[in-house]
Amino acid sequence: MTWTEEVFAQFEAGEISREVALARLLLSGEAPDPATLPAPLAELARQHGGRLDHLAGLAREGFDADNLEGAARLFDGLAETAPEAAVAFYTLGDPALLAQATGELARVILDWAPVAGRRVLDFGCGIGRVAAALAPHAREVVGVDVSAGMIAQARARASAPNLRFEHSDGRTLALPDASVDLAVAADSFPFLVRAGVLDAAMAEFARVLTPGGDLLVFNWSYRGDDVGDVADARRVADRFGFDAVRVGERPFRIWDGRGFHLRRL
Repeated sequence: MTWTEEVFAQFEAGEISREVALARLLLSGEAPDPATLPAPLAELARQHGGRLDHLAGLAREGFDADNLEGAARLFDGLAETAPEAAVAFYTLGDPALLAQATGELARVILDWAPVAGRRVLDFGCGIGRVAAALAPHAREVVGVDVSAGMIAQARARASAPNLRFEHSDGRTLALPDASVDLAVAADSFPFLVRAGVLDAAMAEFARVLTPGGDLLVFNWSYRGDDVGDVADARRVADRFGFDAVRVGERPFRIWDGRGFHLRRL
């Protein structure tokens, strides 16, 4: 089965949304011809036709990095050329679709863990979309990112008084001990896993989270190994003093991201 046939099969089986399906086709580095697509994907492709060549070009350049310094360079560049697509490629660079997907993500966060009156950390905040969505509910939200370009984007977009953004090296958190009640990492853990710094980062999450504090991770890695991701989550939970509340769940309609909920003991 070719990559295209596999994507079609997953879409037809209801395993992925049409947005994710089209994004996966674009990751080949070529914009698909709508005439070759199933009707729902063809409709979506025509709606976003002006963006598809640009998105395919971004995919040819690559979204991966072997270390955090490389991730910083990657997202510094994307902050200038495609900030919305960079934080959620499956939203196809469409601000309206990004807002819809961010709203869906925020609803899952609010459902899984208390936010009201809590101090929240948005780890790998990108342009600040998740932090901004949580700010109306939280006592304070701090967004951190390895990309100075993304932090500049987030600060320019921010409006809530309880919202701030800080540059980070990705390995350490410039926050006091037990100063965070909820940490959220949406599509940022894969870069920690790839760089081999997951355990160092988990030690920092354990340090800054209060007892009973929550760590919500959406997408553990990009390895394509769901069983391995679940095992990894349970391993670091045991090592760093967390209870594994949820591991590897699929809570979204638009996104295919898997969710993990660890609670600090």
